Amino acid sequence: MNSLIRKVAAGVLAAVTMLGIAGLGASTANAAQTDNGSIKVSSTNAEFAGKEVKAYQMFSYDLDAVNAGTADNGGFTLNSEWNQFFIDNATEFNLSDVTTANVAQKAYDYVSGLKDEKTQVVPFAKKASDWAKTQTGLTVKTENAATTAADGKYTATFTGLAYGSYLVSPKAGSTDTKDKRGTDAILLNVLNGTAVERDLKSTYPTIQKTVKNGTDDKKHNSVEIGDTVDFKLSSTVPDMTEYTNGYTFKFTDTLSKGLDLNGTLEDGTFTPTVKIGTTELIKGTDYTATYTTNSDTGKTALEVNMLNFKDLHKDDAGKAITVEYSATLNKDAIVGSTGNQNDAKITYSNNPNGTGTGDTNEDHTYTYTFNFDIEKVNAADPTEKLKNAQFELQNDKGDKISLVKVSEGVFRPVKGTETAAEDKDVVTGTDGKLQFTGLKEGTYKVKETKAPEGFNLLKDPITVTISAQYDENTGKLTSWSVTNGSTTADGKTPVITVQNNKGVTLPETGGMGTVLFTVFGVAIVALGAAWYVKSNRKSRHTA
Repeated sequence: MNSLIRKVAAGVLAAVTMLGIAGLGASTANAAQTDNGSIKVSSTNAEFAGKEVKAYQMFSYDLDAVNAGTADNGGFTLNSEWNQFFIDNATEFNLSDVTTANVAQKAYDYVSGLKDEKTQVVPFAKKASDWAKTQTGLTVKTENAATTAADGKYTATFTGLAYGSYLVSPKAGSTDTKDKRGTDAILLNVLNGTAVERDLKSTYPTIQKTVKNGTDDKKHNSVEIGDTVDFKLSSTVPDMTEYTNGYTFKFTDTLSKGLDLNGTLEDGTFTPTVKIGTTELIKGTDYTATYTTNSDTGKTALEVNMLNFKDLHKDDAGKAITVEYSATLNKDAIVGSTGNQNDAKITYSNNPNGTGTGDTNEDHTYTYTFNFDIEKVNAADPTEKLKNAQFELQNDKGDKISLVKVSEGVFRPVKGTETAAEDKDVVTGTDGKLQFTGLKEGTYKVKETKAPEGFNLLKDPITVTISAQYDENTGKLTSWSVTNGSTTADGKTPVITVQNNKGVTLPETGGMGTVLFTVFGVAIVALGAAWYVKSNRKSRHTA
């Protein structure tokens, strides 16, 4: 009879093992019993990096008895630590007349009979995991997934395991949008020294932060100081069915000192646009939105905290959730290659039976603004810097850009109701330099409107193009350049050297010089004619 039971159990267990989550399995090894078992659970999801994973041995496995042909129940024996779990759930598991004396056999009979993964094995693993998390006396091994990926996977590795059937439970928090399992828990059989490997299908909350670049959402953009910058935070509504104490889901976004949050109110709140799918949510009902500014760093931290998230949105699992808001690039913006970095993360519940939370990895965007210098020099002696050369900044169409003075010799485009600097103030200093800053990528023209005393005026505007290259995955700037310019030693401000020649410009045809010359010539001819007539009359009179 025992032989028949072993054969039937082996067949059932083999079928279960073929499924994505294994129940109890049969032995295949022919080696001495030793604690050299191992488990590797992996995920391609970056949120699994560093995540805590627990492994509980529910059933032990006697390989020596199996090899000797003396094993009962396929070599599996329930660990006594798990007796209470099956006793507590005897009714649900249909374990009749269960006692401490027979619970091990009834537990084996029940688990080995679980055949369907979705309707039987997965719910059992979930219930076992939920129970285990409430216990303090269970023997458990804890490992953390690697913080760096190998072959695209983050892996938690357990070694030195005694053979048996294990409940493996990653720290909760899965959005579970791929296979709708409803749990991160899995059952794995360690029957010999060969590592048992499993790729997790679950996905954890992630966040993506983007910034509007033209009409596209990207990881980077470039704007002028004073421009509006539109941000978007994107995630997925998690599966919250296993969470009994509600579910925390909070966006935290930190703006650099160079960005001012728009739409702020004196009570420390603001109103972003928050949507699940295409449905816009209501501030105060679905979420709160607050902000604080650090007086030391100048950074602004904004929080969008979902209210009654599980109660209101448990049926929205798998749908996109987005937060949109805007900020203005201000005078404190970092100019050049470093850019203005902004960071976002989500804090989410990760303990179905408690109040614990975890954080996603941060995601970043970068907003850039640029500058360049005009350096005026004597063409005959470039070491001589020329002051008081007056310039005008134009767009690519030749339209004048009004400027506001930032500091001595530094100007940027006017925004809103700002008062523009007078043209006479936009001149080179004693070092021959004039800087235009807070500019976005694009083509500009620089026109000299007044040359230094004793020097010729430039005939044509100088065309200047600011261009930049980025890592499209991270948003970080890889290089930038200004045509007609060269980068200074500090690697930040390109300089365009403009040479002027001494001398007086000869008049052109149709110019004022020609007009004056013509008028002066006509006057001489007229005076000559008058003198001739007068002289001729005098001659005739004399004659």
